[in-house]
Amino acid sequence: MKTVVYLTLPILIFLTGCASISKSLSEDDKADYDFRNTRWGDSRQRVLLAEKDQQVYQRTDDLLIYRTKVAGIPALLVYTFNDNKLRAASYITEKPVLDAEKMTKMCVEEHGAPTEKLKEGMIWRTPDTVIYTHAYLSHITLKQPRFDRTNGSLITNVVRNYSRLKSKSTDRWDGVWSYIDAEFYNEKHKSKAQSTDLSLYEKMLFGIIKRNENIRLSINSRISVAIPQEQINVIGK
Repeated sequence: MKTVVYLTLPILIFLTGCASISKSLSEDDKADYDFRNTRWGDSRQRVLLAEKDQQVYQRTDDLLIYRTKVAGIPALLVYTFNDNKLRAASYITEKPVLDAEKMTKMCVEEHGAPTEKLKEGMIWRTPDTVIYTHAYLSHITLKQPRFDRTNGSLITNVVRNYSRLKSKSTDRWDGVWSYIDAEFYNEKHKSKAQSTDLSLYEKMLFGIIKRNENIRLSINSRISVAIPQEQINVIGK
């Protein structure tokens, strides 16, 4: 019995030391992560392990999506891969919301002043990562409009009354907060065919495409009519 006790004590000391080393290594590794608990070039299996506490919402060979919240806003957590290597990740609003700008503000609070301000969005550059964020108006609801009786279409009436209706509208926004492997980002900018091999979600997190803008009319709180995107520029004139 005594022999067991004497052997157990060194083993406990050894295991405790291993645990401390493991914890220390884990903390050191965390400082090297590029996005959340992942690094560029990680395999899909490695990302699944890093997000093991999250339920996968959508997955393909080149895509992993989770549902989450950022600054209290429902968002999609998106990872994209090429040849089973992680090359970009992002938070994208799941649907238009009133306060999508909270996402961009959170990005600024985390990273400070941007490296560059674009016409649509902001960019931060580090040796390994390019960070991009942008919030944009994507959904306008005009409530209970009153239309004159005319021979024109419903859209004609909206054009006529748009300024008055817009003053009482409800605006909803979409937002994106992206992290992109700097090597991949620079490769795309040097290429003449910049977006040919980008997936739909990668085009969104690069800011190449946005959610379709639309204006919706709620008439008497019961009838809803969507106006196509191509009509928005006409209405805005």
